[in-house]
Amino acid sequence: MLPSRRLNKTARTYFAIVAAAAAAVVAFRIPKCDSLSNMSITVPVAVASGESAKMTCTYDLESDPLYTVKWYKGRQEFFRYVPKELPHTRVFPWPGINVDVSQSGPNQVVLRDVKRHLSGKYRCEVSADAPSFHTKIVSSWMHVVYPPVGQPVLSLEKRHYTIGDTLKGNCTSPPSSPPSNVTWYLNDKWMNSSYGQSSSSSGLAASDDAWRSTNTVGLELEVNSFKVGKMRIRCVAELYGVFKTSAETVLDEEKPRLASILGTFSSTGASHTSSYSLLIVILVSVWMR
Repeated sequence: MLPSRRLNKTARTYFAIVAAAAAAVVAFRIPKCDSLSNMSITVPVAVASGESAKMTCTYDLESDPLYTVKWYKGRQEFFRYVPKELPHTRVFPWPGINVDVSQSGPNQVVLRDVKRHLSGKYRCEVSADAPSFHTKIVSSWMHVVYPPVGQPVLSLEKRHYTIGDTLKGNCTSPPSSPPSNVTWYLNDKWMNSSYGQSSSSSGLAASDDAWRSTNTVGLELEVNSFKVGKMRIRCVAELYGVFKTSAETVLDEEKPRLASILGTFSSTGASHTSSYSLLIVILVSVWMR
């Protein structure tokens, strides 16, 4: 009986190993269903200091229930939403972050009165509940700025030009933090950076003691065309494509001066008159002979 028992035990062990291997093969071949999909985050590229910032996080849990949504700045969590808990929301202290709980929930978080030091990377982490317990993270950057207020200061050497003249000018952006990008346009055509050089200067804003900088960009080019005797010059100051302000001027094509034209005609006419007078004197002399 002893050999038979050993044989049965060996057979059971063999079949158990075969069954485990078959299950592993099946599990490997069947694609794993990811219940958490189509996840994305929307964060303002730039927001003015003192304003509110709304961040959204969208996702598709398919058949799984939601376990938790967490928001981070960098690696520090500042807001959490858990549908199984009461209250559903929880705010974690973070210097300068003021969460508007009444407008925050499973798909968004709203920050009030954002400050410059809150610029940085924000992450949304979503976790599904049983049976999958899947977790995904998406992230995006937000810049808190002091936007430019008012128009740029545009200055040119003169108001009238002719074909072949050299046009020189400067455009200084309004104070902002960070300094604004300055772009030149000639007759609505963008002028690349090869036409000028950029320099920056700083100043102190008295209202909130926050440093702001101006950006001055020069323009130098040869005038080669006008549109109906006009040339439109425009400079644009912008931050992250969100905040934009501009200044524009129209230059005239310089025409020949009327005094010069009259002077030319006058000298030409005087020459002709002298010739006619000499001819008349000669003819009279010949006739009297």
